[in-house]
Amino acid sequence: MSKCTKFWIFILTIVLLLTPIGVYLCKFSSGHLSNDTEAWGQFGDYLNGTFMPMIALIGIIITYYLGMISEARNVANIKLDQQKHRPLLHVGYYDKKHEIEVFMVNKGSGPLIITKYKLVKLDDKTESVSIYNILPKNEAIYNNYTGNLNNVVLSSGEKFELLKYNTSYAEGYGPNDVTIDEIRKALSLYKIEIDYSDVYNNEMPRYERSFAWFGR
Repeated sequence: MSKCTKFWIFILTIVLLLTPIGVYLCKFSSGHLSNDTEAWGQFGDYLNGTFMPMIALIGIIITYYLGMISEARNVANIKLDQQKHRPLLHVGYYDKKHEIEVFMVNKGSGPLIITKYKLVKLDDKTESVSIYNILPKNEAIYNNYTGNLNNVVLSSGEKFELLKYNTSYAEGYGPNDVTIDEIRKALSLYKIEIDYSDVYNNEMPRYERSFAWFGR
């Protein structure tokens, strides 16, 4: 509770407690203190009848306010705990002379759930839901590739291969095998976009990365 809030609660309490006394004095005061014990008893009954409901009301207000503060703190603690278990997606790649690998990894501290995965062509914005759909087909043999990844879950630190191609692995699979340069060219036309969330259904910022580097 801030100092300003405490101050105004104190002022409100004083005003509420003094109001009945002020009203009584305005209506019944004769300008001097009475020597009649009966009058003092009536004054005490009056104060008791007015103060008790006001004190109860002030107690209700303070209890309600403290409840709001407690709830706000609980919400803040929940958000802080969720931040401690926040996922962080990263898409990386290796491009060697005879090998290409594209992968994604969860570099955060909590599980990651992919809600939408797509590849977008850089020039005309054509979309594909699978990296295999943008690769040259022919008779190329890929070590690994992925299809639609919606709802895939990655734990903290987990790596997931999107594409892996090695020329030595593809040797001997026919005269029309695509070259690794053709694969690079196909990848360079696209960027990847991934929407993902944490296990608390909090949407994380969309991840985007262009593959234009493969066209160097």
